[in-house]
Amino acid sequence: MSEWKHKDEWRMEGKNFLIVVSRHSVKVGQYDPDGGNRWCVYAFIYPPHPYFHMFEGEDFWQEATSIMPLHGGCSKLEYPTYDGSITSVKVGADYNHLYDNHFTNMSLKEDVSEVFKDAEELHMWLSRDFK
Repeated sequence: MSEWKHKDEWRMEGKNFLIVVSRHSVKVGQYDPDGGNRWCVYAFIYPPHPYFHMFEGEDFWQEATSIMPLHGGCSKLEYPTYDGSITSVKVGADYNHLYDNHFTNMSLKEDVSEVFKDAEELHMWLSRDFK
């Protein structure tokens, strides 16, 4: 039987985009010996946003992702769809890279100010004029 898994999310809207900070739990030792928390910052960029059309394919290391302020580079790139049409680009990064193990031991928003600072920087970056 499957188990329910808990996930926390904080959201900040922008013009034609959404920033999400998420934290979910993993069983310690399931993937690695670090703590049981996994933090991520994602942007959902919608078609009216001028940066939406910069993405090409599913390669994490494309120009569109490489110039974004993402912690450790892009580790998530998806194209959510509805009724056969792409509704957004979901792009982001996790905080479980080399030397990030301290984040895995933090479960409270107040403890990961760096993650939220990065999310706010990404929000400001997507709020700028792309002309």
